[in-house]
Amino acid sequence: MPDGNDNQDAAYYAAMAAEDAFSVVIRAGAYIDHELIKLLEATVPAPNALKQVPLDYAARCALAVALGLDENFQPPLSALGKIRNKLAHNPEASLSDGDANNLYKALGDLERTMVHNNFAKTLAKRDQKLRRFNDEPALDRFVLIAVVLRSALVVARRRVERMR
Repeated sequence: MPDGNDNQDAAYYAAMAAEDAFSVVIRAGAYIDHELIKLLEATVPAPNALKQVPLDYAARCALAVALGLDENFQPPLSALGKIRNKLAHNPEASLSDGDANNLYKALGDLERTMVHNNFAKTLAKRDQKLRRFNDEPALDRFVLIAVVLRSALVVARRRVERMR
């Protein structure tokens, strides 16, 4: 059954299909940060009180883990934040293979499996032969990892909402 997130999901996937790394990285960071905020609001008893607490992205990640988000998500969320900051604060910066590799290395085993499974499904849907994820361009690897991270946050938020 569709919910109010369908339009936001479509906008997110459209943003992830952009050709330039700057747009993709900045938008991925914004969408993931938005999901973190929604997860925190769903988790705490008085969500409006959060607006009075000055939390930056790193603090929101740490608070989400403290409130029950699987701690395996903190390293990749932090790595994604660093990549976003690098591009946001340096107009000459670009997404490098090292950035994509570090983001991948920050994933836990389960998340890596999810990335590889989604990569294989994407290739199958496009009738493309299977190839190594690590041989893909940095931007493509970043996008797939960002999609998995955002999806995990959405699932975590929905789980919290169902329990309330």
